[in-house]
Amino acid sequence: MNGVPQRPALPESIGGLVDFALESYARRAPLYLALALLVFLVGCAVEVAIPGAVLGTPRGDLKLVVFEFSSIAIDAYVIAAVALGLGSELAKERAPSSRIAGAATERWLAVLTVSVLVQLVVDTTVAFSGLGKIDGLAPILLFTAPIVWVIWAILSLAGPIAALSAQPAAIAVFSGLSRAIGLSLRSGNLARLAVITLATIVPYLLQQIAQDVLVQQHVARPIFWATIPIDALTIGPVAAIQTAFALDFARRAGMLEKPPD
Repeated sequence: MNGVPQRPALPESIGGLVDFALESYARRAPLYLALALLVFLVGCAVEVAIPGAVLGTPRGDLKLVVFEFSSIAIDAYVIAAVALGLGSELAKERAPSSRIAGAATERWLAVLTVSVLVQLVVDTTVAFSGLGKIDGLAPILLFTAPIVWVIWAILSLAGPIAALSAQPAAIAVFSGLSRAIGLSLRSGNLARLAVITLATIVPYLLQQIAQDVLVQQHVARPIFWATIPIDALTIGPVAAIQTAFALDFARRAGMLEKPPD
């Protein structure tokens, strides 16, 4: 993301960036909806492979881990495809979906590695996020939850940045994380970072609310129904918004470059 003149096709305003992201996503709807279906089918495969697991049991804990990391693996591909699609739109190339899919395969490992590292941070800090079991932390969560959400939002930009990087996968992982942090924390980005935080945290909130409701109502397979459908429906649009703002942050820092072919 450096050395190339700014591209006026990327809107300047916050609303314009959101519109650009969602319109770009809609223009490749067949590809992205097919990937959303793939995300759902991967979750179905896990549900079939480990059926009837009860929350709080070793089998239930295993299922949660498998759900989490299988979702990370397929979500990383979706993130790469969406980021490259937006990059193509910005470069005014309008690459065909087959080319986007192929490029996403090439960048998948870098995005997957970043996603695993980010998930480790999420798992480490989730107790202070206000999601899940509170266990007497309610007062302190008023202060820690917003901070944790912002941290998650900042790190969420690393995946799209790694996907759009022309660097080898190993280097793209570290540059993606460092650029996500450095660009997000530049002065003047606070309002935009708030939008990214909102877009990033909404799926987590929806999944937590859905799981609580399904468990209370004794619905079968609460883990599956509370997480997989929401993940499948939101991962693409959220990645599009994150990519648009990552590109905007790079532009505002004078570091925007043409996405790799």
